[in-house]
Amino acid sequence: MRPMPGKSSHVIVKSHQHRKRQMALALLLVAALLAMWLSYEYGRRQAGFDSMAAARQRDALRQTIEDLEAQNQALSSRIAILQQASEVDRHAYEEVEQTLRTLQDEILEMREEVTFYRGIVGPADVNSGLQVQSFMARQNDQDNGYHFRLIMVQYGRQTRAVRGIVRVSLSGIQDGVQRRLGLNELGDPGRAQLKFRFRYFQELNGDIVLPEGFVPIQVILNIIPQGKGAKPSEQTFNWSDVIS
Repeated sequence: MRPMPGKSSHVIVKSHQHRKRQMALALLLVAALLAMWLSYEYGRRQAGFDSMAAARQRDALRQTIEDLEAQNQALSSRIAILQQASEVDRHAYEEVEQTLRTLQDEILEMREEVTFYRGIVGPADVNSGLQVQSFMARQNDQDNGYHFRLIMVQYGRQTRAVRGIVRVSLSGIQDGVQRRLGLNELGDPGRAQLKFRFRYFQELNGDIVLPEGFVPIQVILNIIPQGKGAKPSEQTFNWSDVIS
């Protein structure tokens, strides 16, 4: 019985052609991905991103974080020792308690610094330019008084310092009416705004006193940089999130 002429060779040719098409499609896909990656790297270079400088900066900041965490651990150990001493020597209790409060404040500040530096070391694809890194407030010794700490940063490879002003205001409720109060209405009549000037980052501090019956809801920051092409921006924080 003779095999059917031409059928076997036709199947083989068709199989080879199918494989060739698959290989061609795979090569086209690889070439497209390579072109996209090269375009991305070219765009980053054109935008002024220096991966080597960013890596060196991240390494230096990581070392700072490690140093701060080591100091944090040392202070925590010291607190444990002082707590034991307070139980043994009750006559020195007040002095030890004051030392504990001081050390705990130092730890809190160091933790805030660690958080700040971690933010700088964060993802490399963060938007460049002027930004608010954090806003924190802590109650002070004055009735309804708070001390606030505002940290501003400038991401990206910058060659010049940025300067301008920040208007800090609180939005809240007083006597059932919604109000928005600026710094000059919060215990410091002669101070309506904060000035800044820096290249990489700057910490701004201040004190506020809440009016009687005023319940704050949000902190509103109006950032107004100076210079050609500078654009103002606004950022808000929930009051419950910034209290420490």
